[in-house]
Amino acid sequence: RGRHTTTHRELFPLPGGAVMMDTPGMRELQLWDAEEGRQEAFADIEAVAAACRFRDCRHEAEDGCAVKQAIADGTLDPRRFASYRKTGRELEYMNRKEQTVSKRLKKSAEKRLGTNSDRRKYSQMDE
Repeated sequence: RGRHTTTHRELFPLPGGAVMMDTPGMRELQLWDAEEGRQEAFADIEAVAAACRFRDCRHEAEDGCAVKQAIADGTLDPRRFASYRKTGRELEYMNRKEQTVSKRLKKSAEKRLGTNSDRRKYSQMDE
């Protein structure tokens, strides 16, 4: 109530094959189960990253980082890499948020049902 809540959405084809979505009233879009989609959307970066010297390369200051080299030699657009990193941070945030909610729900359920030690104590009293 009291907010712009239009639910009409519209797609606009753009030259070159892109599509723009108009979603009036939506304040945010979130990512769910998007790791596979991220890998597909940024397949070029994933391919370059596979050539890094270390498998756990963070693409920051490591020696032998193929991503940093590709940015330096101009074969990888730094803005695209920034978008890749931002998407990764958003996914990490969503995962942490999901884990926090899961823990809170589990704790709440345990509180309602009593902890395992409480159940053991009461079952021993019945014996």
